[in-house]
Amino acid sequence: MKLALVGTGQMGGAVAREAEADSHEVFARFHSDRPFLEASRSAVGEADMAVDFSLPELAVPHLRRCCEWQVPVVMGTTGWYDALDDVRTLVQEHDASVLYAPNFSIGVAVLSRALGHVTTLMDALDDYDAFVQELHHTKKADSPSGTAQMLAEQVVDGLSRKDHVEPETQHQRIDPSAVHVSSTRAGTAFGEHTVAFDSPFDRVALRHRAKNRRGFAAGVLRAAEWLRGRRGLFTLDDVLDDWLNA
Repeated sequence: MKLALVGTGQMGGAVAREAEADSHEVFARFHSDRPFLEASRSAVGEADMAVDFSLPELAVPHLRRCCEWQVPVVMGTTGWYDALDDVRTLVQEHDASVLYAPNFSIGVAVLSRALGHVTTLMDALDDYDAFVQELHHTKKADSPSGTAQMLAEQVVDGLSRKDHVEPETQHQRIDPSAVHVSSTRAGTAFGEHTVAFDSPFDRVALRHRAKNRRGFAAGVLRAAEWLRGRRGLFTLDDVLDDWLNA
């Protein structure tokens, strides 16, 4: 594939290295010194796919531009999901191709799928209280991470005794109907997410710990390859469904 890379930070750099190692071509690069929103259509040229790891406030304008230009895009930027309905409308209006995910690790996709089964069991076990913890490097722009928010929302959907996610520090007794998400920013941690169920007797936990950024980059490229030739708004769950049913 010929890729247009939007955002050349740590994840953008990892995607570029993995792409070149996998015989793809990074056809164009956009960053703070060469903003994507100031580029012309010709700057994207014959790119097969745009890959976006930029900033939350730029995600929706970037998606709008890609939809208008009919450039398929894999969106790895998080922090914009409150505008998801607007993006869905954009995709429909332009018959565009967008695949987004808060985390492109295949391991996280498997964790998410496993969590769906675990919450079905835990819903009948009132002694277990659920929580989510996440750890990332100090340069991460958002908190909690999009992945932690996604996992916590899965817990809310799966447990009838929970009805909302609480991402803030608690200075009083927490609402028992909340799923508490705690975030830590320290050092150079690539990303660690834990979903746990605690009872007076024991604790059951599901955990994903990234060893490096290559796993995320490889997932991005596999998702991009899957997206080629498809139209619509997709998530990594759609990719995983297709792989499992193949």
